[in-house]
Amino acid sequence: MLWIKRIVCGIVALVLIICSIKLFQTNAQVWQALGCCLLISGITLAHIAIFQQLPKYNFWVTLIAIGLAFILYSTNYHTTYEEAQIIENRLDNELKKSKNIEKADNSKKEVKKKKKKKSSTGFNPSAYPKLSGSAKVIHANVFYIGGRYIRLYGVDAPDNDQICSDASGSSYNCGQEAVSWVRGWIDNNVIDCYLLKIEPNGQDLATCVWGEYDIGAALVASGWALANTRETDIYTPYEVKAKSESSGLWQGTFYSPEDWRDIKRSRNDFTIKRTTSGGSFFNFGSWFN
Repeated sequence: MLWIKRIVCGIVALVLIICSIKLFQTNAQVWQALGCCLLISGITLAHIAIFQQLPKYNFWVTLIAIGLAFILYSTNYHTTYEEAQIIENRLDNELKKSKNIEKADNSKKEVKKKKKKKSSTGFNPSAYPKLSGSAKVIHANVFYIGGRYIRLYGVDAPDNDQICSDASGSSYNCGQEAVSWVRGWIDNNVIDCYLLKIEPNGQDLATCVWGEYDIGAALVASGWALANTRETDIYTPYEVKAKSESSGLWQGTFYSPEDWRDIKRSRNDFTIKRTTSGGSFFNFGSWFN
């Protein structure tokens, strides 16, 4: 009979120890504390089953110390685990934010690149109405085609009566020189003009080409016209090139075409004053006077 009691007590102790181990594997502190109690109970029953007596006080002190040490360890481990999870979650969030910011920056860069590319390539003239025909040169930047006057977009050239000074200081009719240069290049040739703005009086704004050559770019690059930056900056590099090479108007000194027109409007009799080019660019009020 005694052996049966000892066996039953041992089985119960084994069950308690197994249950305590299962509870220790959970993350909840309450279940871990309960597991510690079951472990102590299981060890106590096992001691009773083996020695048939209650453990002494030093045995209980040892078990309680082990239990308290385990509880403190599990509490610290659990807190550390939670802090690690919080830190990891924060790192994940910061990483996601940085990726989103980087993605947004890349998107902005792509948009800027597209805008820059679009601005650098300018406009597409073929998207506008085209007028083709043999051009009669009225001014260096004004043509007569098919009953309409065409003014070159982004280009300001001297009027036919404008006087400039050459490299030696001698005066010459730079307006006529500019017209002669254009006539010698495109006169009696069929050119294509893409109408950017159609005016009721027939003085249209257009970009004109002869074959693959932009007439406005060629005129500014030759130095016989200035880039009209009020309308566009696309011809500015051609003006810089002509100025560096002292081509056309840049061989000496001259008034800008608009300044010349202002002088003509303000005084009918005036003395030509040599000066470097400057001032503003565009005024067409006196072209067809």
